[in-house]
Order: sequence, then structure tokens, then C-alpha cells
Amino acid sequence: MSTKFLTEHAENLARFASQTTARSKAAPDDFFLELAAKNQLEAYQHVNRELALALAEEAGELLDLRFIGPKADGSILLDTFIKIAEPLSKAWKYAAHRLRSGNDSIRIDQEIGSVLNLKLAGMSYGSTRIFLTGNGQPDLTGESLLQETLIQTFNLLTATNEDFYDAVDAVGGRAAHLFGEAMKAIDTAGLAAEFTWQSPKERFIWHGRSDEIVRLRKLLDGVKEPEQYPEKITGFIAGISDTGRLDVRTNDGKITIRFPLKLTDRVQRLSIAKPATISVLTARYWDAVGKRDIYKRQMIDLVE
Repeated sequence: MSTKFLTEHAENLARFASQTTARSKAAPDDFFLELAAKNQLEAYQHVNRELALALAEEAGELLDLRFIGPKADGSILLDTFIKIAEPLSKAWKYAAHRLRSGNDSIRIDQEIGSVLNLKLAGMSYGSTRIFLTGNGQPDLTGESLLQETLIQTFNLLTATNEDFYDAVDAVGGRAAHLFGEAMKAIDTAGLAAEFTWQSPKERFIWHGRSDEIVRLRKLLDGVKEPEQYPEKITGFIAGISDTGRLDVRTNDGKITIRFPLKLTDRVQRLSIAKPATISVLTARYWDAVGKRDIYKRQMIDLVE
């Protein structure tokens, strides 16, 4: 249902409930009138919750987590929910910090949690569906930290073996480890999962079947701390994308560099085909499956 319909429906129900409540107070001995007022108020509250979720989805602020299995019949064990939700919540905060600042952090300050503002917004039946909402408003960089974090979350969850380490490097090692803990909790509970998020631009969905969770766990378990060292990359700007990357054409070929949100304004000063020297932190990952080194570069700053 559209948010316009739900808004009008909620307003009508609120008006009916208010009128019936007033009549009920004027006739305190009328049990049926009191019951009608209670039912109308509950109907309004139900539609108002639906409206809140619909508005959150429209703003790109609603994440739908669906858990499937014999133990997911419209409810979920509290211990199971905590084991899944706790590492997910921490992973999103570490990933958000990484995307904003460009580095991993041992501790996450409260400001990151306040910016994301993740909340449990409700549950639904059938299988077990859990709705989370957050703050999708853009920050001073003009980007939404919540939406950037969720984009990279789905990139990691749906990554192939070929682009897996690119997805890991985007969220950072600590977040990747915590996502692995959440996958372990889902798998141990005998559940499959389906995560869905409607961004302002497109719909993201991850089908976490049992075999997919096992595949992802194996990849995440194989991630080791990369060797890191600073470099300066000199060349000509070949491309700048809205996914937080810029390409530099050097004497050795084209090099892709990821830049954090805090450096967006610095990157916007660059021009295609113009020379630039960029200070980066290079991470060398060992891909145990492909038996190869993989290099990923994170921008530190422009060298004036």
C-alpha cells in the first residue's frame, strides 16, 4: 500500500477513535461503546506502525531480515536473536567507521551509533521477519552513512570469490569478522536467511540459503590480517565513481584507489586526465582459495 493511502487511512482511524472515545467517556456504563473505542484505537495504532515502516522503506531506512526454518515460525529464541543481532550491530558500526574515516578502529565511539541510529522496528509472521530502521539522512559530505554501510554490507554478502576481498577491504577486517560471527549464529541455529533493503536507487536482496551461508562462512573464516604499508601513487586521474573509488593511470597501468567519505570534498577537486599524487595505505591480502596476493589501496590524502 502507498504511503499516501496509509497516511489518509491512519488519519481517518485516529479521528474515528477520538470521536468514539469521547462518546465512551460521556457514557461510562456503555460497555460496547468502550470496546468499540478500544478496537478503533488498536486499529489506528496498527496502521500507524505500517505507515512508519512504509515511510522508512521509502526513505531507504528500512532493513528487512527474514529467518527461515523449523524454529522460525513467527517467533525466534531470544538467545538465538541476540547471537545474530549483536555481531550484526557491531559489524555495521565498524563498517560505518571504516567507510567514513578509511581505517579500522579498535573501539567505535558513540557518535557512529548515533548517526546510524539502528532500531528494532517490529516483527512479522509467516517465517520470522525482523524490521530494523536507521537514520538515512545525508551528513556533511552529502552522503548517507547508513546507506553507504548497507550497500557495502550487501556487496559483501553477495560477493563472488573473485570480488570477495574488495568487499572485505571496503568494510574492514573487524566488520568482516563480525559478519562471519553472525553467519555462524544463523547456521548454528539451523536457519536460512533473506535480507532485503530498498535503497533510494535500487532494491538489494541476499538469499542466505544454508549452502550460501556455509560458503560465506568459509570465505570469512579465511580472511587474515593483511600486510599494510604506505605508498604514494602518481599518475593521471582516469575515473572517479560515486561508489567511493578513483582510478589513476600510472606508468605501471591503471590503479584503483578507494577513498573514505571524509575525503569526498578533496576528491571532488580532481579532474579527469589531470596529474595527481595520492598518498595511500596499501593492504596485501593472501587469497587462500586462489593462492595469490591481492592488493587494495585506501586513500589517505592528496599530496599537494
